[in-house]
Amino acid sequence: MKHFLLAILIGLIGANAAYAQDLIVTTAGDSIPCKITRERDGYVYFTYKKLGVPTKTLIATTNVADKRIDFYDTPLEIASKPTFSRWQYRFQGGYSRRIARTSDQVPSGARSYINKMKSGYTLGGDIHYFISEPFGLGAKYSHSHYQYKADGFEDKVNLNYFGLSGLNRFILRSGSEVYMGGNIGYQAYKDRLSANGALVNITGGTAGVGLEVGYGMKVSDGSKLYLNLSLLSGTIMKVKVDDGGRKETIKLEKEEYESLSRLELTLGVVFGH
Repeated sequence: MKHFLLAILIGLIGANAAYAQDLIVTTAGDSIPCKITRERDGYVYFTYKKLGVPTKTLIATTNVADKRIDFYDTPLEIASKPTFSRWQYRFQGGYSRRIARTSDQVPSGARSYINKMKSGYTLGGDIHYFISEPFGLGAKYSHSHYQYKADGFEDKVNLNYFGLSGLNRFILRSGSEVYMGGNIGYQAYKDRLSANGALVNITGGTAGVGLEVGYGMKVSDGSKLYLNLSLLSGTIMKVKVDDGGRKETIKLEKEEYESLSRLELTLGVVFGH
């Protein structure tokens, strides 16, 4: 009797491992034999055979023209393990532009210097763990640098951002990805001014928030090239000034606040496993 019940149990488990196939017809006219596993938050999740291997993926409902349940009699094995990369590492660099408006109180002779200090470069990276195929949580870091030099005068500004990040990705059928994300963290500010041998360091810090959107083009199964546009914001309201002889903390007046808002356009590489 025990052996009979065990045989029935094994049969039931085996029966649940394969299902009659459904059909998804996309708005582009493609027909996808598959097994739909769920529909949620504007996406249809399904398993289909990719190079003979059961593979999980999803498609936006706006891209689905029609779907038929149990359309094919041929059974399809449901993928039991995630086929997407859980861990993703991104490294990038590119152009950074500070976007705060120049105050009307700045003398006309200094406007050229101020405007040149708005352009610089940025380097950074992030790591995310994807708790589901579309959504991951992680951390990111970026370093932005701006510099002006002329006639014995030099000004260097460095911004370092450390943040917690949420990243949403949409994996295309080609294997490329579209990214959208947000982050929140801390921005460190350092301005190093030198003129005729005299040196002044101005430092500060503030909370920062950011938004980003990007596109990753598949190069191999484990890597992509990607283009990213991000917006970071933050405002310095208090600074520490060190002129080599004395140090003091200065609370800025409202019209003196230092905006750290900037747009960054970067190119990078993505690695995942």
